[in-house]
Amino acid sequence: MKRFEFENGRIVIPAVIVAAVIAAVVAAIQVGRQGSKGSGLGSEYRLDLSSMSHIDPELILYEETGNPIRTGLFESRALTMGPSGILYVAGDETVKIIAPEGRMMSSLPLTVSPRCLAATEEQLYIGTWDRVLVVGINGKIQADWPSLGEDARITSIAVDDEHVFVADAGQRVVWCFDRTGRLIRRIGDKDPEKGIPGFVIPSPYFDLAMAPDGLLRVANTGRQLIEAYTVDGDRELAWGKFGNNLEDFTSCCNPVNFAVLSDGSIVTCEKGIVRVKVYDGSGRLTGVVAGPRQFAGDARSTGGTPAQDKQIILDVAVDDADRVYILDRARNVVRVFAKKEA
Repeated sequence: MKRFEFENGRIVIPAVIVAAVIAAVVAAIQVGRQGSKGSGLGSEYRLDLSSMSHIDPELILYEETGNPIRTGLFESRALTMGPSGILYVAGDETVKIIAPEGRMMSSLPLTVSPRCLAATEEQLYIGTWDRVLVVGINGKIQADWPSLGEDARITSIAVDDEHVFVADAGQRVVWCFDRTGRLIRRIGDKDPEKGIPGFVIPSPYFDLAMAPDGLLRVANTGRQLIEAYTVDGDRELAWGKFGNNLEDFTSCCNPVNFAVLSDGSIVTCEKGIVRVKVYDGSGRLTGVVAGPRQFAGDARSTGGTPAQDKQIILDVAVDDADRVYILDRARNVVRVFAKKEA
């Protein structure tokens, strides 16, 4: 039986033989990559997540106070601290209003799903996927700003006395508006001449907050950085790095959320290895609020351990006394942490 034929001076190999050869090569490559246990790499290349989940108790500077506050939401998404210690939690199609002592005060029903929010004395600025709603404390919609486009993914809002800053993960930019909704400028577009590398946002986690020094802090999550911008859009400083040490940000898209304490320190939330940490204004790690083991049991059925489960996403806010409020989205509760006595 002839296995090969010649055509115009060239060998013609039947397709079935070609397919068999390719399959054999692919199988050999897979065995080489995976090895007998699947990875094909030696133990020195394996990431020991269990060791990264351990935190020296001496570094945990906060302790949980009281019982968790139940939000009453099916899906909680974000929280913010308003004036007078009033806490606002967004989820489902409503905003829950919680008194400083943890008592549920009321709910603001909406016709859309809120993704993030910021609060002033008179108003709530609520972000949906592509637009901002301005809602009075009485629950009445005062303004519905124009859509930012079909690619917009609003993930965070911050306000100062004159401006409203909107983080748009879809278009990788921070929009700066005045309080009436008039667009003033874009912040964070790549500009090598001004030393702005541009935002790298691989997933819909893109947080921002105003700091006491008047600079806007923004999480450049794909670069594992916290950056500081003036309201005019100048990049003043940046800190943070990827790594496996406690002071580093592990995994992609970290920190997913953060808040600013009264002295300018930053409280960060990470996913992957679930940690809530505190850095000073220059980016030096000063301590830990809570570690992975304090969120054990929150893991959803993705096959990981609670400490490694990327489904665990936290949001964070702080009050005037620098207590830390953590939205535990897996349980739909708010957990309150206060600094330990010296």
